[in-house]
Amino acid sequence: MSFIDVEMGGRVVSRFPFVMKKRLGSPVIRMPKYTRTLGPDFALPPSKTFRQEQNIRHVVDRTVASLPKYHGVHFYLDPDNASSFAFRLAGFRVYQDFTFRIMPEKTLDMAWQDCDQKTRNLIRTADKKLTVQQSGDVAPFIDLVRQELPQNHHDYALLEDLFTEARNRDQAMALYAHDGGVPVSAALLVWDDRVLYYWQAVRVRRSRVPGMNMLLIWKAIEEAKRRNLIFDFDGFGSVRTAKMLASFGQKPVIRPEIRFETPLYAMKCRLINVVRRHVLRKYRGYDLF
Repeated sequence: MSFIDVEMGGRVVSRFPFVMKKRLGSPVIRMPKYTRTLGPDFALPPSKTFRQEQNIRHVVDRTVASLPKYHGVHFYLDPDNASSFAFRLAGFRVYQDFTFRIMPEKTLDMAWQDCDQKTRNLIRTADKKLTVQQSGDVAPFIDLVRQELPQNHHDYALLEDLFTEARNRDQAMALYAHDGGVPVSAALLVWDDRVLYYWQAVRVRRSRVPGMNMLLIWKAIEEAKRRNLIFDFDGFGSVRTAKMLASFGQKPVIRPEIRFETPLYAMKCRLINVVRRHVLRKYRGYDLF
C-alpha cells in the first residue's frame, strides 16, 4: 500500500491510498483487494463553494502529478467524495456505478415500510425458519465459501487478516443463518464512524428456505440502526442481485468509477475481454491475470 499526501498551508489536506499492480504486463493503479471505494480523503478547511471546488481540483492535480508511472488507473469513489469532477478535468474517464443506502435519520419502521411487500414476506418467512447469530469468527464464513464456491477469487488469508483487524477495533462482525443448526447463509459486516457496509455474503444454493439473503441484509440494517450509521448495501455483481436490493425500496446512489488507460493498455483489455466472452464461458472462475 502506498500513499500520496498533499499539503496546504503546512498541513496535510488530502491522502490518497493506492496499490500498483501488474495487469497484462502493464503497471496499473488499483484499489487494494476487498476495498470497495478509494479516492482522496480530504481534510480541507471550510470555505465557500467556489473556493472549495478550486481547492479540490488543486489537490487532485497535485495527487495525479505525484503518482508513479502507470498505464492504467481504476478505482471507485465513495458516494460522498467530491473529487469526480476534478478527476474528469485531469483527463480521467468518469462512469457511474451504483449502490443503495439507508440514512441514519430514517427509522427502522420507515425502512421496513419502504420494502416491497414480497420482500417483507420473504424476510418474515426466513425469520421463522432460521436462527441468525452474530459472531466474531470468520472461519465458518470461509468454510461456507469453500463449500459453495470452490472456484473463486478469494484470498482467504487476507480476508481473515482484514476481518480480524477490523474486529479488534470493534468494526466488524459476521452474521450466520442456521437451519436446524446447519449454516445456510452468512455475511460479513464492516463499518467506520459513518457507514456500515454489507461487505461479503455467501449462501447454500441447495437450501430451500426462501429469503435467507434478505433476512441477513435486514439484520445488518438493524445493526446499522443500532449504531446510528448509514447502511450501505455495498453494490451488486449482477442484474438479479441489483433487482433484489432495489426491492428494499431505496433509491440508487451513484458511486463514481474513475478510469484511465493508455492506448496500448486499452487494446490489451479489449482483447482479454473478447477471450473471456467467447473462449472461457464455461470457466468463469478462471483468472486470466
